[in-house]
Amino acid sequence: MAIMKKILVILTLIILGLIATVAYLLLHPADNLKEIKTVTAKDGLSPKVLMYAVNAYRWAVKSGAVKNTAVLTIVDFNKPSNEKRLWVIDLKNDHVLMHLDVAQGKNTGKLYATHFSNQPGSDESSTGVYTTTSVFDGEHGESLHVEGLEKGINSNAASRAIEIHPAWYVTHAFIKDHGYAGRSWGCFAVNPKDADKFIGYVKGGSVLFAYGAPEKSDPLVDHPLSKHGEAMYTAITGIQEEKDPVIRFFQSF
Repeated sequence: MAIMKKILVILTLIILGLIATVAYLLLHPADNLKEIKTVTAKDGLSPKVLMYAVNAYRWAVKSGAVKNTAVLTIVDFNKPSNEKRLWVIDLKNDHVLMHLDVAQGKNTGKLYATHFSNQPGSDESSTGVYTTTSVFDGEHGESLHVEGLEKGINSNAASRAIEIHPAWYVTHAFIKDHGYAGRSWGCFAVNPKDADKFIGYVKGGSVLFAYGAPEKSDPLVDHPLSKHGEAMYTAITGIQEEKDPVIRFFQSF
């Protein structure tokens, strides 16, 4: 009989605890059921690539090269060119502003990016950490220069005239008809309908990080996140480890 009473008391406490938790969650949804703006799950960005991009951003900021700290652009050249593989992330509100198709250099590969180069005349894409510089009216329309910050990896970007620009060969129709995005001379060419908006977000000295196989051995980005980097990564993904098992239970629905 005493055992049954103890069981009833325990069950009552559990039920009361669940009721209190539900009430709290309903009253404070932002605290515990924050909308998960998961860049990784929603838009297909690899957690590893995001980690590298966070390291790239923090290094660039520390180096004093960044004037526009509000956004981070990530290009994942591991993805084929017929998939959207460029993300513009709003770092103040922690969500994706744009998710776009982007071209690669014509000698980097047709569908997949397999070759990268920093050499003038290579017509290949370069990986690594960049910042945006000046907007100009170019051959393709309004365009944006980028500067490569990594010696030997992308430091010839300016002399190679690497830029962000619109291009007809990155339209949805072209990609659908050919099965891949058309190729540039190494520039980050995007769909003309997206170009003005994209340039408007990222101009003024923001960070662009281009990921490809060579970045796996780039010491600037291939290392664990710092404490501040972890906080930034968590803010971007919206993934927070909740210690209360009861709250975790309700978050699973």
